[in-house]
Amino acid sequence: RDANGVFLVSSALGIAGVDDPANLETIACREALALAQDLNLREVLVASDAKAVVNAINNSGQGSNGAIIAEINSLSSLLSFTFTFESRAVNVEAHSLAKHAFSLGPGRHLWLGQSHDQRCIPHHVEFSE
Repeated sequence: RDANGVFLVSSALGIAGVDDPANLETIACREALALAQDLNLREVLVASDAKAVVNAINNSGQGSNGAIIAEINSLSSLLSFTFTFESRAVNVEAHSLAKHAFSLGPGRHLWLGQSHDQRCIPHHVEFSE
């Protein structure tokens, strides 16, 4: 979404054989960063419901996702990217997209200007202060 709450883009990446939630969320954060760079977005907020992943990214953590986290930190240092935790109850749109992604085949899936489902991800939302 842009600063006015208008839907811009969403994407999903189907990867066969990867089923660990932390690995999937780390890869999703990297994909969000790559997509934002491809679209030449300058200020990006990535919200995740995986607190451990967000903490690892923000603290340059290592572990099983260390290589991906290092890549995220390297790429995000070039522009204004913020990674933040949002509970699943608040981050409804991302959860809806993740559930939908399971019905898609392997590969990259992209929605520009309109979401995969207007009932789950409306075109415009009002932000509260």
